[in-house]
Amino acid sequence: MTDRHGPQRVKITAVIVTFNNPGMLRDLLEDLQRQSLRPHRVIVVDNSPRRAADAACLPVPGIETVQMAANEGSAGGFHEGLRLALGGADAILTLDDDVRMPADAVESLCRGLRDLEEREACVGAVRAVGPNHPDPVPTPIACFAWRGTLMRAEAVRQAGLPRKDYFLYADDAEYALRMAARGWRFFWVPASLIVERRKDDKQQLRVFGRDVTCYAEAYRFYYAVRNSVHAFRTHGRRYELRKTLAYAAKMALLLPFVRTGEGGRAKAILRGVLDGFRSRLGKRAEYHPAETPAETVLRPSEAWR
Repeated sequence: MTDRHGPQRVKITAVIVTFNNPGMLRDLLEDLQRQSLRPHRVIVVDNSPRRAADAACLPVPGIETVQMAANEGSAGGFHEGLRLALGGADAILTLDDDVRMPADAVESLCRGLRDLEEREACVGAVRAVGPNHPDPVPTPIACFAWRGTLMRAEAVRQAGLPRKDYFLYADDAEYALRMAARGWRFFWVPASLIVERRKDDKQQLRVFGRDVTCYAEAYRFYYAVRNSVHAFRTHGRRYELRKTLAYAAKMALLLPFVRTGEGGRAKAILRGVLDGFRSRLGKRAEYHPAETPAETVLRPSEAWR
């Protein structure tokens, strides 16, 4: 992807997957419009039953929207988005719908990828950092998440498309492992900042005198554990698999003693472990996100600007 004329010559397609989050989606699209290096294309894949990405709601013209027939989760959404993005793109930027981006975020990420290519071999993707990132210079990472990752189109073509049958959680980690198996490497780029806004998927609990952060709902535990177990098992990542199983065991033992939060989380964890080992993937009717939109609004002091 190296271009001696600078990052502005690079064709970037941004892919955003959204679900019942129109307010934050509009903020993100406005941030993309203000970028010093704008993506050539912006594709919004909408999993919402009420069309959160409807063209009438979008703040800028020219956004390509894809309305999914049903909620296919992040896995199905990015599968479709990356499929469409590969046409004519040099790089693909993946974003969740709940982030904010300073005006130089995309340019800094693109410049970071170009600079790394000049001194490192097989750089497949770079990722923006969040606030309080500890390292001032680019550092390697084993996997990446969809939030704020810029991938070389060549690496995406080699890796194929995300697994739709993961539905939610760990679909990005599995995709990164698949890309890494083909020799591609990944790096943090501290010059590029992306800030996550939504915090309602987890809760702080006090268990036996200790603070524990965990998912608030059973379905999140189920897919996160199931898909992590499956990804690490099938890719031969024994250390990561042991860590996942240890975490699952700890949470399954602790959660029955917690009175707050949704019930059935311990059962969802155990079911997730079993289904991960049995490769029983896809959407499960008993573990499905609520269709009701819920947005978390940051206080001014928490925003990036």
